[in-house]
Amino acid sequence: MSHARRTIEQLLQQDILPLKNAEAAATHLEVYPSKRTWLDFFNKALLIIGAVALVLSLVFFIAYNWQNLGKIGKFALVEGALAITIALYVALSFRQLRRQFQLIRQLLLLIASIITGSLLALFGQIYQTGADTWQLFFAWAILITPWVVIARFSALWLLWLGLINAFLLLYLDVANLQFIKYSLQNISQVAILALFNFIAFYSWLIGFDNKTSSSIPYLFHRINVKKSTAQINSAQTNSSLHWSTYVVGFLSTFFMTYLAIVTVFDNGNIWATLIATLLWLGWCGFMLWQFYQRRLDLLMLTYLSFSIITVVMFWVGKWLLEGFEAGGFLILALLLIGMSSSAVMWLRKIARIKNDDTAPHTVIKGNSDEQ
Repeated sequence: MSHARRTIEQLLQQDILPLKNAEAAATHLEVYPSKRTWLDFFNKALLIIGAVALVLSLVFFIAYNWQNLGKIGKFALVEGALAITIALYVALSFRQLRRQFQLIRQLLLLIASIITGSLLALFGQIYQTGADTWQLFFAWAILITPWVVIARFSALWLLWLGLINAFLLLYLDVANLQFIKYSLQNISQVAILALFNFIAFYSWLIGFDNKTSSSIPYLFHRINVKKSTAQINSAQTNSSLHWSTYVVGFLSTFFMTYLAIVTVFDNGNIWATLIATLLWLGWCGFMLWQFYQRRLDLLMLTYLSFSIITVVMFWVGKWLLEGFEAGGFLILALLLIGMSSSAVMWLRKIARIKNDDTAPHTVIKGNSDEQ
């Protein structure tokens, strides 16, 4: 049940909202999608499907005719597609068209960014530059950075973040960090990736977290209550996060969890293990504070529960399974069942709290003069 619908139901139960105004409140809060909402949805969906089909058609055409195309023909196709995409973006960037075709302009920059990577790969293949793979991803990320900043498009930011992660993974795999001991190279590489993705996650929370604001307080100004006035003390507003924030949160969860368990397999010194564990515990504290104290977000808390269960299982398994005894496997199975059950009960309890807190629940009635 949606937040707005649940709020209206509780207002009706508490006699704050008159029954005759319920339909108007539902229309104002868009409980039920309107015709315009459906049209906007289909316009965006068909636009995205068309953009994807256009890119795939270019890829399939080049792949089918690859053997029959010369070097100039291959470059002409890719560079021509890039030039047409940028030209369309510029044509739609005039003031009278900018707002109307905002999504189209963002998709054009996304397509141009993908074509740029194809052009770099084509250049390296034809001329056999011998460059390392990480240089491709690094150059790709650098070249599309201006478009990423201009577009302000979450999908394009995710593409850029993915390229940077690919660059770091490949570069750190071949790089020799001379200022770090050889035995600590593996942990250091994972720590760099974990810290980078945590910074990206925190930046995502700052950049995309303030878009959804509750319109429910505005509703109370539109309600005419004749019998009494109501003072409503609602709990903290639980605004939903942007969808891309969950993707970046998953990346941060993965790398932080991997950092905590990599020391199980890497017999480094005790200080590296301690630092990795402290970083993971700090991340757990941040997740708990951000998504349990400040707001309630079930998916992020599910990420946290998954990370804790995984880390505990690996560390306990290292201690119990040194001799590969059957009793160790039994204890691990019982531990997994116990932690999973506890996590599910905790998350269900949070879900009930969130449902109770997303609508006004404390009502103080008093006499008031009718207008």
